[in-house]
Amino acid sequence: MAFSLWVILALVVPAAQLPPPAPPPPKTDSKSLEKSPYFAFVDREYIFTCEMVKPGIPLFNFVSMAEKEAPLPAKQVQLAFELRKVQARFFVVDTGDPKQPITTPSLRIRPRSAFGIRLQGDFPNERDLHGVVVEFEGEDFKLVPLTSFDFENLALKVNRLNLGSPDFADDWRVLKLEVLGTREPVRRFRRR
Repeated sequence: MAFSLWVILALVVPAAQLPPPAPPPPKTDSKSLEKSPYFAFVDREYIFTCEMVKPGIPLFNFVSMAEKEAPLPAKQVQLAFELRKVQARFFVVDTGDPKQPITTPSLRIRPRSAFGIRLQGDFPNERDLHGVVVEFEGEDFKLVPLTSFDFENLALKVNRLNLGSPDFADDWRVLKLEVLGTREPVRRFRRR
């Protein structure tokens, strides 16, 4: 019965009147993204991530696999939105009491450590970022946009890192971590 109904409809309704088939949804991978709520940088020394958890509210995480300690001022974390770039002003550390977070203009990235904080600044009420750059130790770390799936996958891998490991090469191999983003010396313009 269903087959004969389809045959009758096919004869009655000319093909030109049928709506065209819907195109397949575009495949989105992290390499083709220009904006996203999720950004990350990964190499064998540092991992930085930035996530817009709500419009205008970014969370910043880092993992240091380095053997040295270094300061990171909040103003050296720059977020790019559709119309402007904004430097963070403060890091906001959750103390467990939502009424009493700690607000600080800088923090120290300690050897073999991981930490997550909220960024505070004059951020627009937007959900997507167009770029994230962290100036740290004389280098610009440029984070790349990720899909939600890729970001969650990275978070699962990072949470399994053993910061007490004598050699992170094993962790990289077992967790199948890949380098994401770029790092290059900070370029400063000099006036003559």
